[in-house]
Amino acid sequence: MVGIVLQGGGAKGGYQIGVWKALRELGIEIGGVTGTSIGAINGALIVQDKFEEAYNLWYNVDPRLVIKDDPELYKQLINLDIDIKNVQMYFEYLKKIIRQKGLDIEPLKDLIEKEIDEACMRSSNIVFGLVTVSLSDLKPMELYVKDIEEGKIKDYILASSFLPGFKSQTLDGKKFLDGGFYDNLPINLLAKKGFKEIIAVELNAIGIEQPVKNKELVIRRIKPSGDVGKLLEFDKERSRNNLKMGYLDTMKSYGKCYGSSYYLTDIPEESVFFDKLIQLSDEQILTMGKIIGYETGYPKRLMLEVIVSELCEMLGFDLSMSYGEIVLGALEYLAAATNIERLKFYDYETFLNLILKKCAKAPQKTFDIEFMPKVLRRQSLVQKTFKEELLMKWLVLMASNEDTTS
Repeated sequence: MVGIVLQGGGAKGGYQIGVWKALRELGIEIGGVTGTSIGAINGALIVQDKFEEAYNLWYNVDPRLVIKDDPELYKQLINLDIDIKNVQMYFEYLKKIIRQKGLDIEPLKDLIEKEIDEACMRSSNIVFGLVTVSLSDLKPMELYVKDIEEGKIKDYILASSFLPGFKSQTLDGKKFLDGGFYDNLPINLLAKKGFKEIIAVELNAIGIEQPVKNKELVIRRIKPSGDVGKLLEFDKERSRNNLKMGYLDTMKSYGKCYGSSYYLTDIPEESVFFDKLIQLSDEQILTMGKIIGYETGYPKRLMLEVIVSELCEMLGFDLSMSYGEIVLGALEYLAAATNIERLKFYDYETFLNLILKKCAKAPQKTFDIEFMPKVLRRQSLVQKTFKEELLMKWLVLMASNEDTTS
């Protein structure tokens, strides 16, 4: 069994439930969970095996589930969408927060009350731990279930999530602060329980992290491959994307798909990519070279030594990358440039054909690099400026070769 550590990160937490979805499908048994802030809340749901509840919660997330304030005004404030028309409204909102001594998180308390079953957590075979900070004692607190007094687990989960700016509350006469101010990714807390294999789920969140003490731990770090939003951006569409991203990033981490920013399956063998390059006709290779100002030379050598090198230079790739990695990287660049949806699985052939269709429909630029003097076409700055157009032309040439050699 493995242990899973969940980083604090507020509204980004849906990503962690996407990770959990993938782990369930992969048949990976979780023996322990530690977390901070939203990681503690999600961790408690994992301990209770409340997957459906957790997924539905994040799939339909809303600011009103966390903070008791006008949701539209709250959303604008979080996104800093301030202009001359609504600045007075913001001043009134801020004055209200100051008068009530912080944001009212009564809905978050209600959510924890509803979703956390203390008896279930105490009877679970899954280890659970959380981190908070006692402001009254000026010290961090790393707590396992057995360390928490009966009837207080929900309170300490809330204490782990207590951000500055939230309305002041006390627990046992003491004030607490979000655990991210001591350890936002409590790997050591899980390692103390003897776990040697750990999955650390990060959220690209700001917070203090304690150095890992046991250097022999096997740690698989899963982190967002894209933007997961802001700390308090409880937006439904954003959260649904985070669920998908967490799932897909985890599947990629376990080798179920490949790619840098996309999620690709059924990738051809490396030899296939090499063969496609050298099987281009001399005319096609010379045409590709001419586009960037190289009109002479032995075609195969021109392809492998010049064109591939220029491609790496344009895209910022390392020349040590394999031919397959270079081609896939170029395809992913074009996919992003033509706005192909990122958060889904694609088999290689479907991905390639979709990009070809998008490129065929892409508007032609009014100024074509091929009409520039050769000496300018060879300049890296010029090539980088026109790299999208260059890549599209090269892809069409390579695709036409596939049609004749398949």
